[in-house]
Amino acid sequence: MKKKNKFKGLLTALICVALAVLVIFGIYFVQKLGNKIDTEITVADAQVIINETVAGLPGNVSTGAKYVAENTVVTVNELSYGTEKNIILECTYETINIKAVIEGNIDRYLEEVYQFYLDNNASGKKTNATKIKQRVASLVEADLASSAPVSGSVTVELFEINPGEFTPYLNYELVNTVFGGLLDAKEIISSSHTVNYGGESVDISNYNTLRTGINDYIALKNYDSEKPDTSVPIEKTWNKLKYDFHRNFVVNDQYMYLVNGLITTLKITAFAVLLGIAIGFVVAVIRCVNQKTGKISFLSGICKVYLAVMRGTPIMVQLLIMYFVVLLPMGVEKFTAAVICFGLNSGAYVSEIVRGGIMSIEEGQTEAGRSLGFNYVQTMWYIIIPQAFKAVLPSLANEFITLLKESSVAFYIGVADLTLGGIKIRSITYSNFMPLIAVALIYLVVVLGLSKCVSILERRLAKSDKR
Repeated sequence: MKKKNKFKGLLTALICVALAVLVIFGIYFVQKLGNKIDTEITVADAQVIINETVAGLPGNVSTGAKYVAENTVVTVNELSYGTEKNIILECTYETINIKAVIEGNIDRYLEEVYQFYLDNNASGKKTNATKIKQRVASLVEADLASSAPVSGSVTVELFEINPGEFTPYLNYELVNTVFGGLLDAKEIISSSHTVNYGGESVDISNYNTLRTGINDYIALKNYDSEKPDTSVPIEKTWNKLKYDFHRNFVVNDQYMYLVNGLITTLKITAFAVLLGIAIGFVVAVIRCVNQKTGKISFLSGICKVYLAVMRGTPIMVQLLIMYFVVLLPMGVEKFTAAVICFGLNSGAYVSEIVRGGIMSIEEGQTEAGRSLGFNYVQTMWYIIIPQAFKAVLPSLANEFITLLKESSVAFYIGVADLTLGGIKIRSITYSNFMPLIAVALIYLVVVLGLSKCVSILERRLAKSDKR
């Protein structure tokens, strides 16, 4: 009967999984088949979109980019519909060759602007970045006005990101071409750090006002070279997850922050558990001996104070006090401080687990040891503690799991544990979801694995008790 019920449960689970997969793929293919333009547009509509795009690219402070945009004409000649919710526009353009003007005159521009900067400072006038930018504009645009225009043909793609909402795909090459080499001109300006003045080369890298005014002459906004994602919702979600995964973990091998952090976390936990078991057994034996003999009440009192402090204060506060107040002035490293703190904290809980195990052993075991000629210490060591250890072993294993999770606060003192590894990735990518979920999943997998081991240990101990 049990086997039949188990088989029915497994079959039901498989059917549910199969239905879920079919539903997901059904939604995917239905949406995929409908991956066509929802709203058809005319050439005139496309022209309006292109005009708005060209006018909207220059930044608010960018005199040079605005000048180029005002002298740039992009004409949509024909359009066709693609297969990725896109419209392909065949266009011609006419603009001014700002790259040639900047490239041929950059030294003269910098020299005259530097002279303007020095003259203003010498006369006591306040020279800000805006005045520098205006001076650059007057020099460059005088040459642009007399320069020959450039023209050509380009292909522009419009992607429908929402029904009736289109956005152009503006890659570097397209923007640079339509704007007469503007992006190349921007690079030429930003990479020019020396001025030939008075027969000498002057480094202006640290002239912040001067550099800002020069660089502000060309600035673009609303410019993203990433191709718009018009895939179906399921595919779009999957693509975003893949992109976030790659950006958070694959780029520059950032996953190693998590790998190294996990190794550090396991080391801290392992050493702290060993220290906690040692402390816990000593404290438990002292309290049990005092409870049965009353001979070491002073040591038992110290142990009670220790237990009250460790169990009555938060682990994070203990860690901060232990490192910053006690151990840092002594030159103790962060890792060692974390092990000591977690070991002391764990020892308090282990002692109660062990004491409960010792007290659970029948009094007759002690009497049997005495009848064999053992003294009290020998009876505890050879008879009581081995039985108690076997009884409390599963609880000690669970304490190991608990301590593993509690060690996640070690990053507060700068220990490069698993949690800090996730925080480092988050600080690099400014992504919250992927790094923090990864940390949580790693903890979950490790804890589930350890919990399974504890379950196996408990079953084996239960079998050995029946023999």
